[in-house]
Amino acid sequence: MSAKTQNINEILDIAENLYEAAMVIAKRARQINEELYQKKRDRQILEELDGGFEEELLHADVEEQDTKTIEEDEENPVIVAQKEFLERQLEFNYEAGRRQASN
Repeated sequence: MSAKTQNINEILDIAENLYEAAMVIAKRARQINEELYQKKRDRQILEELDGGFEEELLHADVEEQDTKTIEEDEENPVIVAQKEFLERQLEFNYEAGRRQASN
């Protein structure tokens, strides 16, 4: 996958500064990644409960190839989070007075 040039002005139209926008996008990407991980774990648990665990041992190579194709089809969580951010689907706010200058 090749890198895509990003328009920083689009990001700055939504957020006060680039660093804060990057933090919002990164946090959402972690959430998406955790959701994907949980779905995979849930699928594995259900397969084990259905008795598919023994059959999986016999066909481990086939399943490994299937898992690789599923992972390739999934979009990168960072790209999904950035798309959600640019489409203004994410809500975030700034804490006023969080940092104060020391004298």
